[in-house]
Amino acid sequence: MLTIGLERKGSTTIVRCVGRIVVSEELSKLRDAVLCELDSQVIVLDVTQVEAIDGGGIGLLVFLRALALVAGFELKLMNPTRRVLELLKLTNLDSVFEIFSSEDAALRHAAVVRAADDTAAYQCD
Repeated sequence: MLTIGLERKGSTTIVRCVGRIVVSEELSKLRDAVLCELDSQVIVLDVTQVEAIDGGGIGLLVFLRALALVAGFELKLMNPTRRVLELLKLTNLDSVFEIFSSEDAALRHAAVVRAADDTAAYQCD
């Protein structure tokens, strides 16, 4: 079973996942939760309390990463358990996702992203 909670902090949404990200109806709940937050600049998946991820869960993470690239938001992972981190390393997804060890670090990074977005790419005087 997977429980999902959302917490919005400015233009960052933290999606808190508790349980297992495995093939089931639960995967569509996680996908839909992220799809509902597409107006966020940064979406952080908090996987602190995720016990397991299977092939379907890995597929969903890859889909969400591709969606982030197309839709123009950043998708981050936060505080994976040792077991989940080992799986991310085994599948090389640790090189695809930015992984933060704490909420503070993820939010600091999101603030830097927002500041960079607010800076004009060019200026006409």
